[in-house]
Amino acid sequence: SHTLRFDLMTTSLDVPDKILALGYFDDKPFLRYKGDNRTAEALTPGIKGHVGAETLARETEGLWKEQLRVMLAEVTRQRNQDRGLHTIQVTFGCELHRNGSTRGFWRLGYDGQDSITFDQKTLAWKMSVSSTKKTKNFWEIYAPKAAQVKTFLEGTCPAQLQKHLASSKNFLLDTGPPVVKVTSRRYSEDSISLTCSAFNLCPPGATLVWLQGGKPVQQQTFGPGTILPGGDETYQTWVSIWVLPGQEPEFTCCLRNCNKAIDAPVFI
Repeated sequence: SHTLRFDLMTTSLDVPDKILALGYFDDKPFLRYKGDNRTAEALTPGIKGHVGAETLARETEGLWKEQLRVMLAEVTRQRNQDRGLHTIQVTFGCELHRNGSTRGFWRLGYDGQDSITFDQKTLAWKMSVSSTKKTKNFWEIYAPKAAQVKTFLEGTCPAQLQKHLASSKNFLLDTGPPVVKVTSRRYSEDSISLTCSAFNLCPPGATLVWLQGGKPVQQQTFGPGTILPGGDETYQTWVSIWVLPGQEPEFTCCLRNCNKAIDAPVFI
């Protein structure tokens, strides 16, 4: 599954960047937006040239910017909390599941606590905690209109998520072909380990196996059992096998990567 999420906050203090928004794709930050000076900064290279940061900011800005200012001013007035630091927080976005279905979410909070949540099934706002009718009416008045939220959660957000998914795949494909290396190490007179390492992979379909005589070898092999993040938007993995001295030429390291149908044997 994949997720596109925006976390927003506005503060009651008269300070620069009173409104700050962060965008996350699969829980990785990609966008920072400062509402006061209307600047959006892309935080990852994968977004550049595919999904512009300014475009994303404009598509979401109309749903929350003015509402946040008005909402915070009104809630602090009603609670006689005109002084000190107070905040309104908003989290909204959507998820794309493995079966192709999507689910949206939208939550608003005050001073760090959830106050109201949008129910996508009933298209209505629900209080996160028990409250009076007056309090519920207040949040419903100042929260974004249900029709706007529905359009974003069911249309705009899934479309943006698909763009990010395509962008991330293209970015990974542009990093170049996978790199496979084989090393050996002698531990004793009758024990040698062969290690096959693969770098510059794109998940999740990369597999690395040892072959002997063209057939996969499962015994005497060890490794992480999965692909691991390389720290540079690519992935890596390795698998080792114990062999007897003189057996090295019998073994082949084979990589199958993503949807590229790569079958890259590396002979010792």
